[in-house]
Amino acid sequence: MLKSLSGKYIFICLIVAASILQGQTKDTIRLKNQELDKVKKEISALEKELQSKSKKERESLKALENINQQNLLLNKLVNNLLTEEKQKEEAIQQIENEITKVESHTDELKEKYARYIVWLYKNRGLSIWRFIFDSDSFNQAINRYRYLRYISNQNKTILDQFDSSKIELSGLKNDLEGERREKESLAKQKMNEQENLRQKESEKKELLTVLKKDQKIITQEIASKRMAEITIKNLIAKLIEVDRERRAKMHEQKATDKKSLAYKKNIQMFDYSGFENFAELRGKLGWPIREGKIVRTFGENKNERLKTVTLNYGIDIAVKGDEKVLSVAEGIVSAIDWLPGYGSILIITHRDDFRTVYGHISDISVKEGDKVKSGTTIGKVNESLEGNILHFEIWNERNYQNPEVWLARK
Repeated sequence: MLKSLSGKYIFICLIVAASILQGQTKDTIRLKNQELDKVKKEISALEKELQSKSKKERESLKALENINQQNLLLNKLVNNLLTEEKQKEEAIQQIENEITKVESHTDELKEKYARYIVWLYKNRGLSIWRFIFDSDSFNQAINRYRYLRYISNQNKTILDQFDSSKIELSGLKNDLEGERREKESLAKQKMNEQENLRQKESEKKELLTVLKKDQKIITQEIASKRMAEITIKNLIAKLIEVDRERRAKMHEQKATDKKSLAYKKNIQMFDYSGFENFAELRGKLGWPIREGKIVRTFGENKNERLKTVTLNYGIDIAVKGDEKVLSVAEGIVSAIDWLPGYGSILIITHRDDFRTVYGHISDISVKEGDKVKSGTTIGKVNESLEGNILHFEIWNERNYQNPEVWLARK
């Protein structure tokens, strides 16, 4: 009897687990589709804006910024599709595991039913009442009667579970086929968007070749960087406020329901306490690129050729080609954005309210909310009108730091 109850319990758990998995998968698909649609609409709007310009207007700094912005969105789109594709692989694996469990349970039911058939065969021609009355004692007769009743009930239970098992197995196999079709569709979408990204990169390189010949446009880009520094400062301030609000909510959740899923999720995603002590890395911080030369230092920079003075909150490092950009320390990717002058920028939050900013970055390989380690590749150095130059900043709360004081000597 206990074995029968145990079998029922296992089977019910399998059905519930499969239902929950299916519900979670549908919710994930719906949210991801909304996110992807939003990004696609933004790309479409930018492309329409670009195509509406005259040939002369399409050979301008604004056109370059438009293309760079499209590249960031395409990059995000590809990363989202890669993530969704990975989630599909995990969903497929989970369904395959559930199918294995149900098949195993079905095999057990078949074995039990086979034993019942063998018993019937061995006792063929023997009536139930004769089987009982041929007992040597009253107790044996009672036990035989109970055994026959158990066998009969067990047989009915096995047949019911076997039918349910076949239905559940058929449903899981249909779900598996659906997940595989969606994974194939995602793979095609990803390839299309990667091709779109390659075409935009090619378009950008052609435009850069034209624009680099115009000194006025280079001056305009430098002016854009001045405005970008103010935007970065405001963005850092916003991240600080968001972090403070999040901590306050976490304390409220801890007081009311420490075991809540929301609390556990926040703790997992935004717990910086276990990271390496950023303050102790002063003077020995890893570089954001393997090889490069500082071409614009921290603070005021005077360009004698262009007769301009710019305030640099960080440093600019020139590299050869599309050098990989690395995270300088453990942290969480807290912002990926686009700014005129610096193009795609990425901000990582570290322990004790330290943040690092990476500007002029392309082929971003991480997403907001991702945890990164020191030396993790987060993208590549993007090509600008001045060449392949990475912009790098370090902030402690609202105070910008001189990166040269922090970076290890080469």
